[in-house]
Amino acid sequence: MKNLVSLSEAINSLSRTLGETINLDVESVKLTQATGRIIAQDIYALEDRPSRDSTAVDGYAVRSIDTLGATQYNPVELRVIGVLRPGQTPSDICLEPGTSIRVHTGALLPCGADAVLMDEDVKSIGDKIYVYRQAPKGLNIVLRGEDFKKGDLLASKGEVVKPAVVTALAASGLMDIFVYRRIRVSIVAIGDELIEPGSRVVNGRVYNSSAYTIYSSLVKDGIFDVYYTGIIPDNVEALRKVFDREVERGVDIIITTGGTGVSESDVISRIIEQADRVVFRGVKMRPGRPTTSFVYRGKIVLSLSGYPVAAWTGYELILRNALIKWLGLKGFERKYIYAVLDKRTPNNVGYTSLIRVIVRDENGVFHAEPYMLRGSGVISSLLKTNGYIVIPEELEGYEKNDVVRVYLYD
Repeated sequence: MKNLVSLSEAINSLSRTLGETINLDVESVKLTQATGRIIAQDIYALEDRPSRDSTAVDGYAVRSIDTLGATQYNPVELRVIGVLRPGQTPSDICLEPGTSIRVHTGALLPCGADAVLMDEDVKSIGDKIYVYRQAPKGLNIVLRGEDFKKGDLLASKGEVVKPAVVTALAASGLMDIFVYRRIRVSIVAIGDELIEPGSRVVNGRVYNSSAYTIYSSLVKDGIFDVYYTGIIPDNVEALRKVFDREVERGVDIIITTGGTGVSESDVISRIIEQADRVVFRGVKMRPGRPTTSFVYRGKIVLSLSGYPVAAWTGYELILRNALIKWLGLKGFERKYIYAVLDKRTPNNVGYTSLIRVIVRDENGVFHAEPYMLRGSGVISSLLKTNGYIVIPEELEGYEKNDVVRVYLYD
């Protein structure tokens, strides 16, 4: 790792390599299976919504001119000539002066009506209502195409489908949409010292947590099909066999955790010799400096640190951003807020640093308290924080009371 690249170089290089090595086929899915998928083409509204002027409340459709001068002490009397419910087609009979129609929320606006009075604005007695307020034209009416018009863009290519998108597509009458297939990822944990959760710890062995960190992150993000291969010892031949098997299975990306150092026991530095080419070997970031990527038999390998926080940082800052850049993903970015930093947070110039923080609201102002400035293996730094800040490589750090951008985990 004598030629570390900057974080931006790592993202750009990986993004280019993703485009060169992965072909994401397009497939049709039902809306019920669409959430979390990546839309493969722009989607437009098939019709106006609503298709006609409709009522926004339960009440009475009226001619606004008939309510002129109506007050609590001088009500206007109108005759009720019918009832109109959602799904019913209004009759050809238009409202005549002095008449109204009982309507339910979502019903189409009857002919001649130009306003809807709510129940609390009238008193109903028999087939008559007494109007206690003047109704301006357009009151409580949803106009045709007010929600969206035929031909309006509802969802864009590269957008990750969220529930709101599903709602809009369903309301436009769409059931099947074209999406990219999920990106197939295999996770390989490397290390003689590792054992799986549920086993009994002996002779200084440690539980494998980093692979599970990445597995759960991938599953949560929704655009992946994820397969965990298990633990592989620090043996180049054993790792090569796993790589070969996963290549034959047709994976797009192989993610490894552990073995990324430069000692004789770290296998990544040795299997790179069998790689098609190296994308980058080490990144100027903390934590996660040994993060490495190369192409093996035409497939991308992303090798992350064996420390869980450093492994997560490699996924969070490099792979996620490379995917956003490659596919033009929309809705995949982390949400962020701006907060006042509670204490000085230094940085090693030349490195990009990810600092976990605790965000709290103090009288409407967000504050961010750095939890730990170091500690790539300290899992509690993820458990006890709810966001992170990124200090660019050109800065010596942030001062206390600086306003910083905080990226939120959820």
